[in-house]
Amino acid sequence: MLPLAGWLWRRPVALPALLAPLALRYPPLADAVPAGPAAAPRPGGGWRGRLLAAAVMFALVALAQPVWLGEPLETGEHSEPVDLVLVVGTAITMGLRDYVIDGERVDRMTLTRRLLDRFLAAYSGHRVGLVILGDPPALWLPLTSDRAVVRHAVGRIRTTLGGRLTDIGATLELVAQRFGHRKGAVVVMFSDASLQVGRIPPVAGAEALAAAGLTLYTVAMGSADPGAGEGGAGGLIYRPVDLELLGEVARAGGGRMFHAVDGRRLEAALETIEARHQRPPPAGDGERRVRALYPWPLGAALALVLVALAGLRPSRSGRPAGP
Repeated sequence: MLPLAGWLWRRPVALPALLAPLALRYPPLADAVPAGPAAAPRPGGGWRGRLLAAAVMFALVALAQPVWLGEPLETGEHSEPVDLVLVVGTAITMGLRDYVIDGERVDRMTLTRRLLDRFLAAYSGHRVGLVILGDPPALWLPLTSDRAVVRHAVGRIRTTLGGRLTDIGATLELVAQRFGHRKGAVVVMFSDASLQVGRIPPVAGAEALAAAGLTLYTVAMGSADPGAGEGGAGGLIYRPVDLELLGEVARAGGGRMFHAVDGRRLEAALETIEARHQRPPPAGDGERRVRALYPWPLGAALALVLVALAGLRPSRSGRPAGP
């Protein structure tokens, strides 16, 4: 339609018949009145045609609905969280009671379940997977965006679910194999690193995880004081958390270690991990303030049409007025 408007601009044409003044036709009157000289074409039809062509062009611009893009809107979400893989240790030592919550002794596993459930209820990330850290390790839940399923699976974790011992190296190797295709995913391991066994060194497993494009954080569960706690199920001898091993594993995995001294420290660690790993949103997806501009070309088109029709108003004698 734009080429048609340009053609009308270069070659003015007479006004359409629809724009001519309305008149009542009486056919027999032509026989009664002698025909006079042919009426001369009205001057000024050319510039009216150009005005109408310009009006068509402005109307086409208005139909395209042009807009003005302003500054991006503040939505509060400037990035997209990445996938999260939770690795929860289930060795027998996770039953040791060395936490005091509201005056009550709480074992390591119970505190881990409670705070993970609270964290998942408010988690705004993408997908979550779950792996059992034990001997042998096990994939408990693949990556899923269903928070209710993940919370239910976390609530079913118990000590010795993956055996009485801990095999960090084999567990991290399993995570690298199952989730290595998810580049940039974050792995958070909750463990006390006690009763460590296995043929793969824990640091080597963390290095394999980092080579697969994943980042590993460790959350040390339990107290480092040999005199803390009161044992666990079956009168188990108290074993403090191995902070040195968990720190080495975290550094080898490209992350850091957090020591969950109490419930607040564990919540802060989870929030820090979530905040540190944010993926920029795809380019061009940001929302912007938009202002419609079509009223301006539409108004210009209407104004040009009114100017073109101004000379077609009938005069007092019943004939069209000249320009």
